[in-house]
Amino acid sequence: MTFALRINSCFETANRGLMSLPIWLAAIAALVVFQTFLIVTHEPWADELQALLIATEAPNISTMFAWLRYEGHPPSWYLLLRGLAQLVPPEAALWVAALLVAALVQSAILFAAPFGRAERLLLASSQYVLFEFLTISRGTSLGVGLLVLAMLLWRSRWLWLVMALLPTVDFLFGVISGVFLILKWRERDIWWPGVTLWLAGSAFAAWSIIPAPDMVSAFNAMTPLTGMELLRDTFNGWLMKMGSMPLPFQGGISPQWNSPVVPIAGFGWIIMLVLCWVLTRGQTWHRLLIFGFFGFTLAFSLALYPIGLRHLMLGAFLLILLIWREAADRSVMEPLKFATFQAWLVVLAISGIASSAISVTRGFDSAPKVVAEIERRGLTDKHWIMLPEWRSSAIAARSDIIFGRPSENCSFSFVRWDHEYNALASPEAFTAMLEAEIETHGRTYLISDMTFSGFAPDLIAPLVTIPPGYSGVDYNLYVVGQNVPERSVTLPQCHSRGSLPAQMLP
Repeated sequence: MTFALRINSCFETANRGLMSLPIWLAAIAALVVFQTFLIVTHEPWADELQALLIATEAPNISTMFAWLRYEGHPPSWYLLLRGLAQLVPPEAALWVAALLVAALVQSAILFAAPFGRAERLLLASSQYVLFEFLTISRGTSLGVGLLVLAMLLWRSRWLWLVMALLPTVDFLFGVISGVFLILKWRERDIWWPGVTLWLAGSAFAAWSIIPAPDMVSAFNAMTPLTGMELLRDTFNGWLMKMGSMPLPFQGGISPQWNSPVVPIAGFGWIIMLVLCWVLTRGQTWHRLLIFGFFGFTLAFSLALYPIGLRHLMLGAFLLILLIWREAADRSVMEPLKFATFQAWLVVLAISGIASSAISVTRGFDSAPKVVAEIERRGLTDKHWIMLPEWRSSAIAARSDIIFGRPSENCSFSFVRWDHEYNALASPEAFTAMLEAEIETHGRTYLISDMTFSGFAPDLIAPLVTIPPGYSGVDYNLYVVGQNVPERSVTLPQCHSRGSLPAQMLP
């Protein structure tokens, strides 16, 4: 018996076992309980809470749209969070949104995916579904919910509404909606009013991410710290991320979320390309579209902005959706292709369960420990700054702490991408910034995910380091000007500055 037939045979046996209603219901119940537990106990990191603060702190929709001009993300996820925050406590909006999306995605996979029960259970337990897209609550969660909904509505005209909504979640979901459009064209199932609706949704999404005049991309903001990345480095980074797709147990032998899978990341991209080739056998257009999608992410990374690992994972999920479409249209798939898919599902499920277990035991983000330490030391009402600023939401969303921006003498709770971190470009620039902060505001407290050493203790002295959780983000607390008296500091909000021209608001 060949390897493919052995795999097929194993899954046939598993599927026969799952045909027992009590066993199937017990498996579903275990998955639902585990997924719910993961979502409710998940400690969001800064990016998740950044969206929540933007959605809930904006006094009105127009202001929220103005703030989003600095994010580069269309508004659908933020509108969902804002709407839920009217019904539940704002701090609960994230996990409630995640639960709603998870209910849709897991129900669709477990009860409607065109696979056997064993395959459905493994897909629902996979790294991509169980943890990456449903436990971590971001716009990606909503987008994946819409992608699965598109599978359910593929033969309905409601599909076109879903396709129109996809670009309003994130740019890459707009690209995937274009893939769906090509598939519908190949099926000769184009509905022109639906195409018009899709074009309108795409145009709205494009309009919503027109950057503010003073926006600085995250990539450019980091340049004073990291220097300008060469094209060779960007290309190698893309290969490492592609190499983490086949076995997405992030960090590998040193588990850490959002990190390349060691040691396979360096060559795993070959495995991913082979997977794409094998899993699209006999489907020329599927093969063109999946290779085209990954090729687009490479070109985009080289030309504009490096696409992150968690965003590149959408390509792997798109590959699964293409298999979904083929299985829905054909009663039988080629044994080698289906055996490869089944074996990959096993790997994905092992990764998903392992990642979830580590996140639960280690804690996803350490920000709650930071807040607890600050409260223990009685420093909640002190003057705090954060450099770099991109972790601020993780602290501000969990406390009454707001941060001062030394360069502008204003305060913020979430990061606004409108400046570069020139104060971190050299020890001299950092020293000058701290001295100016001490002179202006007296004793100050600093949080950073960077370590500062070699400076005079009177200038900056460490208080405590909170080690990272599964997110890999550690928090270092410092006192700046420890021998200088504290002062009462009140600053205007940074977010109220730089309002957009009226013609750019909705």
